[in-house]
Amino acid sequence: MARWNDLSVALNTLREIDVTAIRAEAERPLTIVCVGAPGVCQTIAARLESGPQRYGATGPSPVRLASLQTIVPDELRDVDLIIIGLDHNVRLSARELATIDRLALLALPTVLVVWGTTLPPDAGPLHPRVAHARLLVVPDPAASDVNAQLAEAVLDRLPADLHLAAARRLPGLRAVVARNLINSVAFTNASYVLATAVPAQIPLFNIPFAAADILVLTKNQAILVYRLGLAYGAPPDLRERLREVLPVIGGAFIWRQLARALVGLIPVWGIAPKVAIAYAGTYTTGMAAWRWFAEGELVDQGRLRELGQEALELGKARAAELIAAVRATGARQMSRWQRFRASLRKSLQRNRKQPG
Repeated sequence: MARWNDLSVALNTLREIDVTAIRAEAERPLTIVCVGAPGVCQTIAARLESGPQRYGATGPSPVRLASLQTIVPDELRDVDLIIIGLDHNVRLSARELATIDRLALLALPTVLVVWGTTLPPDAGPLHPRVAHARLLVVPDPAASDVNAQLAEAVLDRLPADLHLAAARRLPGLRAVVARNLINSVAFTNASYVLATAVPAQIPLFNIPFAAADILVLTKNQAILVYRLGLAYGAPPDLRERLREVLPVIGGAFIWRQLARALVGLIPVWGIAPKVAIAYAGTYTTGMAAWRWFAEGELVDQGRLRELGQEALELGKARAAELIAAVRATGARQMSRWQRFRASLRKSLQRNRKQPG
């Protein structure tokens, strides 16, 4: 177990975090309307509403069920997401097709779910009336990955600033939101380290820059942990959440700090290990916090080391991708500069040849 003194850097950083905006984001109202076959819409709502609820309900479900026969599309202008649930055994009437046409005119984020069938290989593109929708075809509703596919489809069309509020009120979205959060913040931390790695290679600036890195990475990790707690329905008090989770993720913080300190103080290790460790340390911290908020699982040191090794492999791959992208960008910029310099040289030479 990590000692309190070991977490002093983390704690000092956390005191500076203002989470007002994050809390407001998590508590934003949202409305999702599912229209179509009643049985399909009921099933979709049930799957979105089911999932880990360690902290109890966080409010009424934002999912409303409606019928294509009776709904008035103009009344849905302020809806955040429309889900059209279709049963392959039920043929839509002319009136229902007309309703879908009117819903399309609203240009709202839409997910089209076709339940219990497969599309033929030559099905072609979606009909123009639903071309803006994310299509999800569910051949086998009993398949183990259907809930994840449904969550991914919903989040693909739901505005990003509503993901946290949606996960808080729809447990079926939580695992996908948590995974996306962890991957995003790990990538952000890796990108930050890459951006600051060049001056960190200069011995004169190395030690203070490593300390600055730790502060930034720790703050990002702390915000990640707080967002994970909110996504899983935890009460929004920051200090209580951190007090609850620090014993769980303390080892992850220490692992990251020691690794960062070692690499940061040995410039010859180069940039790639720094980027990989920034990614892996953030990923490990997020995974440990995720398991705690979801199931109350206390990740032991052995499993934490396993997570760290898995995360480090991911971090190496992400580091290679980031560095390759930076090099490609640099090559393009250099090529443009060389073309500009050649053009400028030719222009100067022409000017010299002209008679005065």
